[in-house]
Amino acid sequence: MNDPGDADLPPLLDVGFDQSGLAATRAEVQRRAHEQGLTGERLGDFVMAVNECLVNVVAHAGGRGRVRLGVEGSSLFCEITDSGPGIPQSFLDDTGLPAPSQMGGRGIWLIRRLTDGAAFATGPAGTTVLMVMRLPRDDVRPVRPGGSAVPTHRAPG
Repeated sequence: MNDPGDADLPPLLDVGFDQSGLAATRAEVQRRAHEQGLTGERLGDFVMAVNECLVNVVAHAGGRGRVRLGVEGSSLFCEITDSGPGIPQSFLDDTGLPAPSQMGGRGIWLIRRLTDGAAFATGPAGTTVLMVMRLPRDDVRPVRPGGSAVPTHRAPG
């Protein structure tokens, strides 16, 4: 269990992005997620889900957004926000695989399947997507930006 003071830690990553920074942002998310213990297929799934969201922001939501990555409890979360026009409700309501002839909706479908949880808050002033992955260990030790481990204090016995 993390020290209750850990809730006040700064996020692992909090950066703006646009098309020119997609690759660097994706690489930084991957690096920080790996530092937290995600590896192999789960790391690949998480990074692919984040990438789908980043690309959707650039293509459909004004071209720029913000990524915030952090740890809460034993889960890694990534929150991506934009100030675009919002996601059409039909894309959010449809949980099945979009038909090959359907335009759009595959990014949301992938995000929901590649992560342990995803939530979408959207409207005409923008969208926030929250993606969550459980970390593979119980003794989560958040890493501060820059790579230094945060001490995890445990109660005796």
